[in-house]
Amino acid sequence: MKKSIIIWSTAIILVIIAVYVTGSYNAKSNIAIDPPPQNQQPEQTTPTPTPSPTTAGNSNDPENQQEQAKTNLMEDYDFELEDLNGKKVALSEQKGKKVFLNFWATWCPPCKAEMPDIEKLYQETKDSGLVILAVNVGEDKKTVQDFITKNKYNFPVLLDVKGEISQLYQVTGIPTSYFINTNGFLDDGATGAIPFESMKDFVNNLE
Repeated sequence: MKKSIIIWSTAIILVIIAVYVTGSYNAKSNIAIDPPPQNQQPEQTTPTPTPSPTTAGNSNDPENQQEQAKTNLMEDYDFELEDLNGKKVALSEQKGKKVFLNFWATWCPPCKAEMPDIEKLYQETKDSGLVILAVNVGEDKKTVQDFITKNKYNFPVLLDVKGEISQLYQVTGIPTSYFINTNGFLDDGATGAIPFESMKDFVNNLE
């Protein structure tokens, strides 16, 4: 009898701890994205539609289309961040161009996995009307600069040191990508590493 009570008590305590840890993680991720403990690495998942401050333009839902039509990211969700050269870059400055907006971090394995494809896309499209903005979340300039230099990447990188812009864009997991059309509206988005061909499809579907 005593043994049964001990087993059940232990089980209840474990459940309470699990709920607390899960709740703490979710609450934390809604504010900023922190590197995981060394023994816990983020998993790479299949890209899925991501939460966004506006509705994807390709949606067939009339209500979603109405919401998309009245919310312009370049106007209502504009931001200004510094790049690695100290130059301030604003999203609104890209009006009239297609924008691939990507949120990432140097400690994130899925982010690092898709970086070569982002570089490849940049090299193929740098003379076109596509703008790639890779927003690093929560890391200092030196950490980011060392990573970019080591891997010989050339695409534009912006620094969201305090995680304020990732919070504005409802980023709860990285990498997260948004594809914005020339009028400033969100056309599509995904959470998870995106294969190169899928990146090209997203970009080609932009107007």
